[in-house]
Amino acid sequence: MNRPIPLTDRQWTASLTDESLPVLPELLTDQVPGPLAAVAAAAGGSVTAVVVSQVTWWPGRSATVSWDSIIEGGSLAGRATFVGTTLKAPPEAVTVGDGEESVAVWRVPHDPFLPALAHVLQPEVAASVVAGLGGQITEPHTRLRAYRPSRRAVIEVTGQGHKVYLKLVKPRRLAALHQRHLDLEGVLPVPEPLGINRDLGLLAMRSMTGSTLRDVLEDPNGRLPRPEVIAGLPGTLPRLARTADVHSSIEALPRVAELLRRLLPMEADRIDRLEEAIGTDDVTDRVPAHGDYHEAQLLVEDGRVSGILDVDTLGVARPGDDPGTMLGHLAVWHTMSAQPDRIAAYATDLQQRWESTLDPRDLRLRAAARILGLAAGPFRVQQEGWPVETSRRLALAEQWVQSAESA
Repeated sequence: MNRPIPLTDRQWTASLTDESLPVLPELLTDQVPGPLAAVAAAAGGSVTAVVVSQVTWWPGRSATVSWDSIIEGGSLAGRATFVGTTLKAPPEAVTVGDGEESVAVWRVPHDPFLPALAHVLQPEVAASVVAGLGGQITEPHTRLRAYRPSRRAVIEVTGQGHKVYLKLVKPRRLAALHQRHLDLEGVLPVPEPLGINRDLGLLAMRSMTGSTLRDVLEDPNGRLPRPEVIAGLPGTLPRLARTADVHSSIEALPRVAELLRRLLPMEADRIDRLEEAIGTDDVTDRVPAHGDYHEAQLLVEDGRVSGILDVDTLGVARPGDDPGTMLGHLAVWHTMSAQPDRIAAYATDLQQRWESTLDPRDLRLRAAARILGLAAGPFRVQQEGWPVETSRRLALAEQWVQSAESA
């Protein structure tokens, strides 16, 4: 009896399709992607090695794929990361194809959506930007610390004992991002803004001391903040002017569930049951919220919270949103951690504190919804064994749903 040969992770990725994005298989192929080959050929070279390294796919809407590549010959020769996206690109972008098959392609860091990125990564330019905002960096070095193609980037600038971060965002978000940091300065431990450069679309911020809560949890000798501090921090957030509603993980669930069904069609029934069990978000209460409150967003030093990161997500949300997000993230991190018992004990303490004031069922369902939101993470970064890991996260979300039903 002949048994079907299981697909490898790469073959599974390459098999994905989207009727509204007919070019998707060409972006995810385990061969040389056509758009990348076309760009290399136009520059007089050819792709000799390539692997999909990151994917952001929203079925029926858009796909953005990063390829780690080696090109021989021509002006693009060498090893580099390239990005291809179906998003509508600026006029100056290099595009391949037309209509539904059109793909914008660029070599990182030459992102047409963030046109200043490559320029500011030059150490002398970064130092000049900092100087123009009243700071000073001597013997500068730059490093791309975070990058979401077409959306945002963070550049670390170091030199002579100083460190500054330059956050590049789309121009329409810049003023609001700066104002958010100004409003929170002196109220919460947030990165101090040096100022903005409107021409380059960036906010400069001083560095902060401490390690992320995640790193301290991973260190068996690390001094953790008292759980009541982490549990109580969302309640200290101010209600600012001009803040928007933060969409909850439950509100995002239909879009997340559709992606998960595309990734793991054999799990469609399970995903349907989870979506139905979690239901819709009908909580009407609103409180100030971070919007993405988890262990990698908090800096810790000597057992105290020394910094809160990414406050551009701060707005108003349901009372259980920030706690549910933290519990969902810790539940997933627990499955990957070298210190699972330490994380489980800390998360359990947080959960008990939150459930003394919040509806336990609602809180657990929000944690389950957040876990489902994280379930596609292994696919997005093309983690080895991503289909199995995504399925494990579905099972983890199920445990939280069952826990909610018994609450």
